[in-house]
Amino acid sequence: MPAPTSCTACDFSWDEITRHNFAARLSVENEALVAALSSAGARATRRPSPARWSVLEYAAHVRDVLISIRERVILAVVLERPTGVAMYRDERVDAGLYRNDTSGDVAEELQVLARLVIATVSSLGDGVQDRTLVFSPQSPHEVTIGWAIAQLVHEVRHHLMDVRENLTLLGDAP
Repeated sequence: MPAPTSCTACDFSWDEITRHNFAARLSVENEALVAALSSAGARATRRPSPARWSVLEYAAHVRDVLISIRERVILAVVLERPTGVAMYRDERVDAGLYRNDTSGDVAEELQVLARLVIATVSSLGDGVQDRTLVFSPQSPHEVTIGWAIAQLVHEVRHHLMDVRENLTLLGDAP
């Protein structure tokens, strides 16, 4: 099964992202997510339905995605065709691993981690983006570092859409 190349839900295409526009694209999406989280107030911890995470849980997930994919990229820089570690995204939420997070802390962490990821990607040499890795045991697609970099932007964009939808469902969306 090949890795996705587009997402109709959030109108994203992986081939839109290059090493040269990555920083700007990630920054725009991440700042919008931080703004939505910061403006959510008491709605940040409420789930609009049992099937959806809260705004804070989506934001904490994105924080962990930034960490996880950055580490996968580093693995692919130093190892031949490594397999990234699974995130266990639903299990993190189900285990309550986000219960002590606050909107302020997660917003700050998103900003710091976006800068760290941008610094990592901007330091990559020419041709490195073509190195391959198996994304994770849960998503065993063989992908390039370039695809993983685009996936970072996709994750932030897609979950920003989830957050905005939650805020609309909860009322008084910004």
